[in-house]
Amino acid sequence: MSDLETPYSRASTPNTSHFAIELKGKSIRNTITDRQRQLDAVLLEISGLETVMDSITNMHQQLIEEKDKIVQSTTFHKGLVSSLWCLPTEVLSQFFHHCLPEDKYLSPASMLSPMLLTRICRPWREVAVGILS
Repeated sequence: MSDLETPYSRASTPNTSHFAIELKGKSIRNTITDRQRQLDAVLLEISGLETVMDSITNMHQQLIEEKDKIVQSTTFHKGLVSSLWCLPTEVLSQFFHHCLPEDKYLSPASMLSPMLLTRICRPWREVAVGILS
């Protein structure tokens, strides 16, 4: 017999004569009380596991967010050591010179060079403004 089997559980339909029988000193009411205690213990374990799982899920999400921030910061800092940021002013100004429109008169359009070049960073702005003067 397994832990949950009783002579009562083997009957397909309850028989009134079974209700009077006692299982090794235990009545049916005692069996019900035992099962309720077992159920309560299992439900408590399930609740504890759900709490742990929620905690792990939250921790997992925080680690993913932290990883994303680290990747973003790494990418940003790799860009700072790019050779474009290290070019001498003279070379950078030559690049900017080639970006100037062919027109004799420049129109101040923010999305076209030379105005666009002034929005990249302060050193580029200084170089771009220096070319115009």
